[in-house]
Amino acid sequence: MSGKTLRVRVLFVVLALVGAACATSVSSGDTTADANSDATGTMPIDLVPGTVDVRTLVMADGTHITFGLILPDGFDPLLSYPTLLALPPGGQDIDLTISVAESIYLSEAISRGWVVITPAAPNGTLFFQGSEKYIPEFLDALDWIEPEDGLVHIAGVSNGGRSTFRIAALSPTLFASVVVYPGFPGSDADKEALPDLAHLPFTMFVGSQDAGWLREMEITHDALVSLGADVVLDIREGEGHVIASLSDGKDIFDALDRMRRS
Repeated sequence: MSGKTLRVRVLFVVLALVGAACATSVSSGDTTADANSDATGTMPIDLVPGTVDVRTLVMADGTHITFGLILPDGFDPLLSYPTLLALPPGGQDIDLTISVAESIYLSEAISRGWVVITPAAPNGTLFFQGSEKYIPEFLDALDWIEPEDGLVHIAGVSNGGRSTFRIAALSPTLFASVVVYPGFPGSDADKEALPDLAHLPFTMFVGSQDAGWLREMEITHDALVSLGADVVLDIREGEGHVIASLSDGKDIFDALDRMRRS
């Protein structure tokens, strides 16, 4: 069994527990604020393109947000790149965040020339339970990254999918497209904000056996279609809440590239 296959299998065992407190033993460098903090927007001089580089930003109120950063080989801050904000599942802790980034995003992002920014929830406060308020400031602090057309794509899995709808609803003009696998607007306020997102293209993946999430995503799909949005609902037959057929990231980035071209 190859190392990559083993990592993917371990990851999906972990993701199967996203309803509970999630954690992995994956480590990707020093995550201390002193070592990797960059709250000024100045490009760090010790970037490591082609990896999941772990860094920390300090928000104006002192909150530390640790995140994984994937840069293409040969990254040049003078150029623009398609850029993805990826929200993790479960408890959105840094170990799970980096594990998902390494297994799902890393290879495809590098081969296709994408930047991926994937933050962990600060202090255990999820990105649909209060930490979503930091995302505009967080992205502003990374002003040495120039997103293609000035807009960031956003994606999330499970709790990250719910976070995706919350964050997009709060800042709909920041984003170019939305991918959830799975995800749906989890509050009445998020559902009421769907008209503000109707200008965005959506791709929504869900397993046919993920009954509760499937129904909510069908409702969301129909609501967005009625608003005139470009929405693809991809129901994966035989799959549950953890969608194994997305484990290599190819279909996720195929969807992102399709929406870029549209």
